[in-house]
Amino acid sequence: MNSNRLYEMSPQELTQAMLHALVYHYEQARTATIAERNRHLRQARELLAKLHQGLHDGGGIISAQLDELYLYMAKSSLEALIEQDMDKIEELHGLASELDKTWGEAIENARLQPVPAGGNRYENYQ
Repeated sequence: MNSNRLYEMSPQELTQAMLHALVYHYEQARTATIAERNRHLRQARELLAKLHQGLHDGGGIISAQLDELYLYMAKSSLEALIEQDMDKIEELHGLASELDKTWGEAIENARLQPVPAGGNRYENYQ
């Protein structure tokens, strides 16, 4: 992926790309040397910080739940790094994979939804 593509992405696509990268780093951390594992876990934490910063304050329950999940994963990544806990890395890989899959399904479902024509957002709820 080139840098121009990043600027052309929608916020949803950018989130998807970061979730793919998160899965990649946890996957690599499972089999890497200690030094490489630590690097991948640090990069995963940096991605989680960026995902956390991208949450919308008015995003409702989903945003609040993602906030809690990102914080849990960042804390667990640090614990896995300090303790070299492979079980924790497996758990984080599973959580990231599930989140990535769910986000991809949500984007696909949003693409299939018809875009309401005209009216205002309150009229379109009927």
